[in-house]
Amino acid sequence: MSRLSRRAVLGAALGGVAAAGLSGRAQAGTTALAVSSWRQRWAPSAAVDGLAAFETVEDDRADSHVPGRPHIFADGGTYRWNMHMVDRDTKTDRQRQEVTGMRTPAGGAYLEWLPGQTWRTTYSMYIPSSLKATTTWTDVMQLKQPGTGTLPIVVQGLRRVDGVQTIELTLPIAGIHVGHADLDPLHDRWVDVDFQVKVGDGTSGRLRWVLRSGGSTVIDVTRTGVDTFLADRVRPKWGIYRSLNDTSGSLQDCYLRTTDMRGYQLVSGTSGVYQAEEARISQGVVDSDHLGYSGTGFVNLDNLVGSYAEWTVEAGAAAGAVLDLRYANGTTANRPMDITVNGALVADGRAFNPTGNWDTWATASLPVTLKAGSNTIRATSATAEGGPNLDRINLH
Repeated sequence: MSRLSRRAVLGAALGGVAAAGLSGRAQAGTTALAVSSWRQRWAPSAAVDGLAAFETVEDDRADSHVPGRPHIFADGGTYRWNMHMVDRDTKTDRQRQEVTGMRTPAGGAYLEWLPGQTWRTTYSMYIPSSLKATTTWTDVMQLKQPGTGTLPIVVQGLRRVDGVQTIELTLPIAGIHVGHADLDPLHDRWVDVDFQVKVGDGTSGRLRWVLRSGGSTVIDVTRTGVDTFLADRVRPKWGIYRSLNDTSGSLQDCYLRTTDMRGYQLVSGTSGVYQAEEARISQGVVDSDHLGYSGTGFVNLDNLVGSYAEWTVEAGAAAGAVLDLRYANGTTANRPMDITVNGALVADGRAFNPTGNWDTWATASLPVTLKAGSNTIRATSATAEGGPNLDRINLH
C-alpha cells in the first residue's frame, strides 16, 4: 500500500473513534470544557535581545572587580555568567552575579507572577566542573519577592552533602527539601531544566522540578501544599550566588551558561495542548531525531511492557472531553497502549497502528471524563515492543 493510501485508511479509521469521542462528550453533560494549557509568554534571543530580556541585571553591584566587567553577557546564542574569586557582593562574605525577571518584548514591560497563577520556565544549563557544589550554599536559580531583605522562596542550588556534590531544589523559608540529584554526572554537559510553580500563599502553592540530560530524565519531582508567595509578586532569578564560607575548598573562578530560555503561563481555554516532553516519563527519553514533531521533541518509550508517559491536566470543571494523542509508529505492527485517567483504565490495549515511517504522525482519539482540578492521563506500553513515539496530547 502506498504511503498516501495508508494514511487515508488510517485517518478514516481514527475518524470513527473521534466521532465516538464526540458522542461520549455529549453524553457526559452540557458543562463547557475548560482545560488549561501552557501559553508561551517569553522567548528571548541572547544574540538579539541581550540583557534587555531581563527585568534587572546585578553585575558586580559592589564595584569589586571593575576590570572583570561585564561578568554577565550574551555569548553568541547563550547567556554567560562569570564568577572570579576576587568578586564580592555588597555583603562581603558572598558573591553575586544574577539577572532577574522577564521582559517582553526585550526592554519592555516585565511579566508579573501573581498569587493563583501558574508559571513555567524551561532552559538548557551548562555547569562546568569549575562550578562546584559547596558545603554552604551556591544558588543557580531562585524564586524571590522583589526588593531586599527577604529570603528566596525557592532555590535551585549546588550543595555538597557528606562529600557528594548534588544539585537540589529547596524552599529555604519553610525548610523543605523538594529533591536532589548527583551533580558530578551533569558537569560539563548541557542539562535541560523545567521548573513549574503555582504561586500560592500558605499551603496553596505547588512545584514541579524536572532535569533531563541526554534526553533521559535525571529527576522529576512534584511538591504540593507549599507556600510559594511572600508579598506583592514573585520573579525568577538566574546566575551564580554563593557563600564564601565553604569548607571543602571548592571555590574557584567559574562560569554558568544558559540557552533556549522560555517562559510560559498556564491559561484556561476550550482545549488544552500538552507536549510529550512535558510529561512524566518512566523508561523512555525525549528525542528529536525524526521530522514533523511539535514542541521541542517527542517521547521515545523503551521497548518493554510498562514504559509510560503521564501528563497532569488542569480542568476548570468536571466534563467529558475528547483526548487526542499524536503519535508516530514507523514499524509494520500495531503498538497498543493502555490509557488511564486518574488511575482508571479508559482504553485497554488501544491500537496505535503503523503510520508508514517515524517522520509521519497520526492522531488517535478517545472519549474521557475529567474531574475539576488536576487530572493525570497516562499512556502505558502494553507489549514488549513498547509504545509508539508520542508527540503531544490535546483535550477538547
